[in-house]
Amino acid sequence: MDEGGRLRRDPVNGKLVVLAPRRRRRPRRPHPGSADERQEPRCPFCPGNEGLTPPELDALRAGGSRPDAPGWRVRVVPNLYPAFPDGHEVVVHSPDHLRQLEDLEDEEAAAVIEMCRRRVDALLSRGAAAVVLVANRGASAGATLEHPHSQVFALPVVPPLMVEELANFTRYRNRYGDCLLCVQMEQARADGRVVVDDEVLAWVPEAARWEYELRLAPREHEPDFRRADVAATTRTLGRALTAVTAATGGAPLNYWLHTVPPDHGGAYHWHLEMAPRTSVAAGFELATDMTILELEPELAAERLRQALAR
Repeated sequence: MDEGGRLRRDPVNGKLVVLAPRRRRRPRRPHPGSADERQEPRCPFCPGNEGLTPPELDALRAGGSRPDAPGWRVRVVPNLYPAFPDGHEVVVHSPDHLRQLEDLEDEEAAAVIEMCRRRVDALLSRGAAAVVLVANRGASAGATLEHPHSQVFALPVVPPLMVEELANFTRYRNRYGDCLLCVQMEQARADGRVVVDDEVLAWVPEAARWEYELRLAPREHEPDFRRADVAATTRTLGRALTAVTAATGGAPLNYWLHTVPPDHGGAYHWHLEMAPRTSVAAGFELATDMTILELEPELAAERLRQALAR
């Protein structure tokens, strides 16, 4: 088996699996209080440790600073343990080891969003079938390093979840002549499920799969994240992260971006989904691919708004 990612499909349930044996060697967070934790290993994403990563692909830097050296504000490097060869990047949000995206100044956070937009464009322009951006917070959400960062994946196929989304958007447009997500945003407003009502909305989905789940999308119909309003996206994402962190007490968290793949038309609407990990998938969820949710979306939205107002 080669070192790069390989796709296999289960013939029983149709699900795709990425085989990436090289990722076995990636660092793991030590258990709290362990000897490994007390040794405080060097963080490869902190300034001065640039030599611990592969050579940078892109960066926003102070004038005169050279690549792979301190002086950067946002830095992009290949993932050292890629799921897909030549298509798995890390966007390091800032030189600060502890400041999350919502803790950055507006200009700093906007630089992160602009860089993410730039990397999505670069990977799609190189011929990726789809590009997905994800961020993981906390060990139980899949984060192996604490320093805030995102990962950008260039996929050789459109992933099954996006295939299903694309079909749903197209089916809705063909039947009703409207955008499925635009209608969902208006329904969320009518139902009291909107948490951030701005040029980019954040709302709790009607059929949320996680407690305090949020979905973000621009109010104006737009399939392609590369044409996103950076300032508006930054503003809503920061407020959404602040609300979720406060409401969940800083629970582990995943969020991810879906943007239209090449040649898939205008029925789609780019969006970002946010999943706080306040519970784990149990036997029922694994057996049925369905979710049992104990917190009503309307109540979750109310609590998130209250958390944002504190």
